[in-house]
Amino acid sequence: MDADTAVLDPPARLLSFDPTWRSFTDTQGGLVVGHLLTAAAAATGAAPRAVTAHLLAGVAADTAAAVEVVPDRAGTTGSVRATLSQEGRVRAVAQVLTLARPVSPVSEAVPPDPGPTVREGVPFALPREFVPVADHTEIRALGASRPLAGGPQPRLHAWVRVDGDLEPLVQLGVLADALPPALFAVRTTPAVMPTVELTAHLAGPPPATGEWVRVDQRLADADADVAVDDAELRAVDGALVARVRQTRRLLAR
Repeated sequence: MDADTAVLDPPARLLSFDPTWRSFTDTQGGLVVGHLLTAAAAATGAAPRAVTAHLLAGVAADTAAAVEVVPDRAGTTGSVRATLSQEGRVRAVAQVLTLARPVSPVSEAVPPDPGPTVREGVPFALPREFVPVADHTEIRALGASRPLAGGPQPRLHAWVRVDGDLEPLVQLGVLADALPPALFAVRTTPAVMPTVELTAHLAGPPPATGEWVRVDQRLADADADVAVDDAELRAVDGALVARVRQTRRLLAR
């Protein structure tokens, strides 16, 4: 069999998202991406190493959703397309790069600083009336920046962990999208800035359920319509977990 031949035809996964996973009006984008990653890994039996997801429309709570996987290339290095649909409409699509080898230790060109410990973080609660998903996370803020504090820099830095028994890749998706947009650090009022694209490069195995992950997120650039955030996720021991870039739509210009 040729290595480029796609042979998998797994059945659709059926999901329904609880309203408590809502961020502003719809289900948190990171949770959606996490389920697409999980479906790709389950269908191929290979570890996801990178994902680019487009969030095409809001995913409603308490509404049946189907996740389907189509492998475009099978083999040691695979490429899988995963989609989530509701009511006959594709709401999110992800292209996932997989590698059918055990994840090896990460070597970084520039060794990272040890970084602040979890104990150095200050407990911080996001406003539940806007983001009910905050009930599922625990945040310990680092540095001086806080969401909606009108600070000088569009950067948010915090330890985050997710409550609940989520699959590791689903949890990783939630962590990648756990902090508000970096622009919130320089604002004093909230604004809807939905994620429309999220790209992540995964390093090492995903953290175990409930583990702390340090998220350092900053604005890369913005124009009148979109803002691009870059984030780095690290485990308690400083090991790189993922690098994430996401594009947010600026609805209120």
